[in-house]
Amino acid sequence: MADDMGQVPEVQAPATASGSKYAWPAERRVLGTEVRRVDGPAKARGAAKYTYDINRPGLLHGLILRSPHAHARVRSIDLSAAAAAPGVRATLVIAEPGAKVMYQGDEVAALAATSEDTARDALRAIKVDYEVLPHLATVEQAMRPEAPVVFEGGNTRTSDVQEEGDLEAGFAAATHVVEGLYSTQVQTHVCLETHGCVCEWDGDRLTAWVSTQAVHGTREGFAQSLGIPQSNVRVICEYMGGGFGSKFGPDAQGLACARLAKAANAPVKLMLDRKDEHLAGGNRPSAYARIRAGAAADGALTAFDAQTWGTGGAGQGAGFPLPYIYVFPNRRVVHTDVYTNAGPQRAMRAPGHPQGCFITEVLMDEIADRVRMDPVAFRLKNLPAEAPNAMWRRYFEMAAAQFGWSRRHATGDVTPGPIKRGFGCAANRWGGGGRGTRAQCEILPDGSVVMRSGTQDLGVGTKTLMAIITAETLGLPVDAVRVELGDSNYPFSGGSGGSTTAPSVSPAIRVTASKALEALAARIAPGLGVAPESIVARDGRVRSTASPSTSLTWREACQRLGTEPVSVDGEWEAGLSASGTSGVQMAEVEVDIETGITRVTRVLCVQDCGLIVNRMAAESQCLGGIIGGIGFALFEHRLLDPNTAQMVNPNMEWYLVPGLSDIPDIQVTLVDQPGRGVIGIGEPPAISTAAAVANAVANAIGARVRSLPITPDRVLAALRTDRAGGTE
Repeated sequence: MADDMGQVPEVQAPATASGSKYAWPAERRVLGTEVRRVDGPAKARGAAKYTYDINRPGLLHGLILRSPHAHARVRSIDLSAAAAAPGVRATLVIAEPGAKVMYQGDEVAALAATSEDTARDALRAIKVDYEVLPHLATVEQAMRPEAPVVFEGGNTRTSDVQEEGDLEAGFAAATHVVEGLYSTQVQTHVCLETHGCVCEWDGDRLTAWVSTQAVHGTREGFAQSLGIPQSNVRVICEYMGGGFGSKFGPDAQGLACARLAKAANAPVKLMLDRKDEHLAGGNRPSAYARIRAGAAADGALTAFDAQTWGTGGAGQGAGFPLPYIYVFPNRRVVHTDVYTNAGPQRAMRAPGHPQGCFITEVLMDEIADRVRMDPVAFRLKNLPAEAPNAMWRRYFEMAAAQFGWSRRHATGDVTPGPIKRGFGCAANRWGGGGRGTRAQCEILPDGSVVMRSGTQDLGVGTKTLMAIITAETLGLPVDAVRVELGDSNYPFSGGSGGSTTAPSVSPAIRVTASKALEALAARIAPGLGVAPESIVARDGRVRSTASPSTSLTWREACQRLGTEPVSVDGEWEAGLSASGTSGVQMAEVEVDIETGITRVTRVLCVQDCGLIVNRMAAESQCLGGIIGGIGFALFEHRLLDPNTAQMVNPNMEWYLVPGLSDIPDIQVTLVDQPGRGVIGIGEPPAISTAAAVANAVANAIGARVRSLPITPDRVLAALRTDRAGGTE
């Protein structure tokens, strides 16, 4: 069962499959090594076909007309001129007269035409009469007592008080008390491949090529929304250019595409452009926290009192875990979701955790300074008890030794000159886990092996993971295995999100490949005069442990199948995977106190992920997460005009993401925990980078920036405030 942050509760019990005949091998030949992506050459050659690359005979191009207003009622809509335009084959009203649009970019109408340019011209011919209504662009506007009530039930929703311990006693025991307001911004997903699909009907059967994180979930979404049987829908996504939590269903553009294709009796491609993506493709909510926290003279935390709020846009929540990781024995948190007229949030890599981590870790450094303790020593004093998924004590010590933490200076670099340098640290945790995946394995008489499952590869190496596990189990080289995924006609697998794919898929592949080997053994053992149970596969050969002289090459063994291949189904079993990870990151920065520009020069990451399947892919996950964290720390920020609630940077020119020159030296140390089974690692490395960078900035300049992103103007403002003797 998922908790309120969308996670599976953490499991501390080891996942060792003791007694299972499908347990991970003690001697691993391929598992845990560095294996290059099996689909890398196809991507490098341009042979890999993403949704955007799908072109069907007679293909039409779809576009969506979006609301220019942040809040309005549609009085009337006239598509007649657009429908009559040359090349237009179908039109669709999405927002009927009387309906409200709740943010800039809300869907109003759609059409399909013979070319994208034709569709764009026709879109301009659609006439919509809007009654413009009051809107809320910021959380400050929405929280004002005099604010117009824009959302049914009110513009805010306050949760129940979360309280534990005796807060008054906690503050009475505190020698040091820190108070502050901390905040993080709205960050959009910025998927390299935008949301979209290609839909084609054959009678009442729909085939949809969709950029999705869930081929089966998207199939269900199409079927339910279109009122057709799931068996009539096929969703395909062999290659996918990133989703980060925002692509779990057909969405408005997918349903519009399917309906246009039906109306036009022709295939339709409808992909969002970059502006649409920023406005309607999802985002990470903002977070605000006004905190008062206390610590005793010896550095032990005593109390934590927080009022938090944030916006997930139009009618969406903005929760985040607080306090994060560290033990405050007496604590209280009251959270308020604030609704604004902006594009709604969606799950984004480690939902809520980067916000909660930044707020808590910055607070921890401030208290450490107040107590006059080293930040690492202060954290070690206040960590929860150690467990397999809570190894921060060990990881802080490992990271400190590798990073050279002993060279950290006290807060404020006193080195002459404008360039100041500093160190910072932060920790992360994540639940993850996964189950339910099914798979099918075929061993053909010519020795070919095909492993297929209805999971999907978001670009993180799932196809390679499936090949590695199959190869390990069958004693073959990785390139001897053909993997097929990304098709809802394949055996079921759930959506890829929350670091659930590897722990869901890996056991299913291990079990299915093992069953295929058992089936092969049962077929060939009688001819060899040995018991099927004695058959093993290793190094490209099939042997009998009972008769060492009985040995065949893999191909010779498969030829004994005759004309009938082996085909078996298998599914996820407990004991081969688990949930719960912990990690630590340290960052080094250079800050120019004359310009306010921050440059991250070095990041070190210590991260566990259970049994490592592909070391290269796991390290790549960490690199990607850290680079994303740097974007969250320094650059990415959805900016809305406070007067119009229009996004002023819905492009890649003014919505900034890290470029190659912004990527620092990154050192990754993976902690292998094979006894716990496979654990996903997609989320955790993205969580703590921004907090570590923020603490490094404060260590460099001697002033605290409590809001993300850490832009030059905020750095300079913090320095001015510090020189004036204030704390913001």
